[in-house]
Amino acid sequence: MDIFKKILVSTPANLINPSVILQSNRIAKKQHSHVTFFSVTEEIPKGQLVWGSKLSPQELMDNLHKEQQDSLNKIVENFQDNFTSIDTFNAVGLPFIEVTKKVQQDNYDLVILAAKTNSFRRKRFFGSTAVHLMRKCPCPVLTLGSNKSKLLKRIVAAIDAYAPTEEGHKLNESILHMASNVAQIENAELHVIHAWKLPDESYLKGWGATSDFERLELVMKKQQGIQKYIDEIIEKTIFNINPPIIKLLEGDVQEEIPRYVQENEIDLIVMGTVCRIGIPGNFIGNTAESILSEVSCSVLTLKPEGFISPVL
Repeated sequence: MDIFKKILVSTPANLINPSVILQSNRIAKKQHSHVTFFSVTEEIPKGQLVWGSKLSPQELMDNLHKEQQDSLNKIVENFQDNFTSIDTFNAVGLPFIEVTKKVQQDNYDLVILAAKTNSFRRKRFFGSTAVHLMRKCPCPVLTLGSNKSKLLKRIVAAIDAYAPTEEGHKLNESILHMASNVAQIENAELHVIHAWKLPDESYLKGWGATSDFERLELVMKKQQGIQKYIDEIIEKTIFNINPPIIKLLEGDVQEEIPRYVQENEIDLIVMGTVCRIGIPGNFIGNTAESILSEVSCSVLTLKPEGFISPVL
């Protein structure tokens, strides 16, 4: 099933990351997708535009916009024959806003961009544009963690087996469906993981668990419940690939998922980012924020069904 009919590649106009070209091409070939290479010319303050120039601010911005569009076209010409359907577009404004607007206006199914920017001074692995898009872009966002042309061999679908709402359970289904589709495209190994922990000892005593044996019994019951949920949702959502590797991780989500990703050399993690829907300007969930601050692999982020972007 083709789920990525239209792909938007967000990139600087003068330098396209090799991994972005490779990954967009691989997905496009398997999914018969149209790909748009999209750059954004950021506006220069008018005071800087006027200083030392005989041209008006608008004329200067028009010239800069044209130069950026020409630069993007020239780079894309070098590899456009490898794509079945491709075009380019340069907008003016803030990158995450213009990307999100383009997605909404032309109904793109996936945004691809590189995690790292040209600045080496950033403390975070994911640049500000990537994080903004994870928060605000309505379609899935694939942020590539490597600058090299690297295949995705091992993929993790991180789900919350105890999501408190129906929208959370639907998001789990979307994560598994998306992860299995990407695994099929990449011929990759799929891991399905869930991190959990029992309440502290005072709560356990309130449940009647006063010994190590009783605690072990609670752990086993908890694991059985999680396993049952995961088995059922996998049967419902994953088709046409080898059975996934299922791992239940006992401990804090923010610690266990990054540790699993590192120890198992995971190339891509598929996860949800937004914790609630229906509120324009909604923020990235605390759990997702903590995980993203600890991983350096590629990340494919999804929003819940009904998500409303604050970018209009």
